[in-house]
Amino acid sequence: MNTLILFLIFVLTGFSVMYITYKPQTDKYSQTLQFSYRMFPMPYIYAIFALGSVTAYFVSDNSDFVERLTFIRFLTPLIIAPIIYLACILSGRITATVITTIGIALTIFMQPIGSGNAYPEIAVWQLQLIVLIFSCIYCLLGGLNNFIPHTFIIPKVFIMLGLVIMAFLNSTPLYIALCAGILAGVLIAYLSINFYEVKIEIDNPTAITVSYMVCSLLLINLGELCFPSCIILTAVFWAELLVAIWRRIFITRAGSLTENTNYYLAAQNISIKAMVLSLFKICTIIIFLAWFQLYSINGYSLFLIALCIALWLNGSMVLPNGGKRSLGEINREFISNIKQGIKETTDLLNKKRKDD
Repeated sequence: MNTLILFLIFVLTGFSVMYITYKPQTDKYSQTLQFSYRMFPMPYIYAIFALGSVTAYFVSDNSDFVERLTFIRFLTPLIIAPIIYLACILSGRITATVITTIGIALTIFMQPIGSGNAYPEIAVWQLQLIVLIFSCIYCLLGGLNNFIPHTFIIPKVFIMLGLVIMAFLNSTPLYIALCAGILAGVLIAYLSINFYEVKIEIDNPTAITVSYMVCSLLLINLGELCFPSCIILTAVFWAELLVAIWRRIFITRAGSLTENTNYYLAAQNISIKAMVLSLFKICTIIIFLAWFQLYSINGYSLFLIALCIALWLNGSMVLPNGGKRSLGEINREFISNIKQGIKETTDLLNKKRKDD
């Protein structure tokens, strides 16, 4: 079957099943305002993703992995995800953190790192330790941008889109693209139901677990040469985390990390349409940089460039006149910034090649 058609089937299936099964729950809550366990979004997201992942494993031959994907490697994240979710709901913060860390460690140390190692200058155990630290931060602070679902879901969907684009460039295995497709479809369905009116918010255990599911797809690429590009796809999160820490320590000295992010401030001052368009702008440029990384011999510099661009563009959303701009003005700025971002990145790559 054509790869594009297969991918579209996974996206549409994820979207349709999530929409059909979850919308009645949100409608019921809107009518009764009585919340029940059936209205939590995570069981629906996980069940559809798990079924899609199992299907993807059997419909793709997995020969495009540097180290062939084994049954236990793909099954492990599907076992760990519900354990993390239940731990976050049923246990205390410290216990949940320990269980999540162990789950992430198992996911990482099960990935073979051999000829596909994108960082051969780093010892394997050191690379695994570094990835473990950053993955734990990414998952445990998964709710950092969860002030409204849009700022949480759209960057996640674009990470999935980035993996899919890399698959079509033969840089990421087909299995990853199909799993990314099913998860993107599910998340888009949730967001479409809660776009103009947030009927059921994403709770923190769900944010942590979804972040782990996204992270697990990136970690399966740990032994693939595309892994530096996978890291770049997460630049939006790291930019917001740095801003939140800076504001919390040196400026506001109050509030949670979420309340010190650009997205939190922007969501209170600009419209949903303007917010979504800005997110599309930022994430599109990040995907371009991840694409360029596939052809770069250096696995570090483009991530730093992506981080700087994300910091700049995220900060532009909270300018004093941000809420007074029309949608047309924001749209023109969107196109202009994409062109400028591509030009600056191309210039930096050309300069780097000359220096090398």
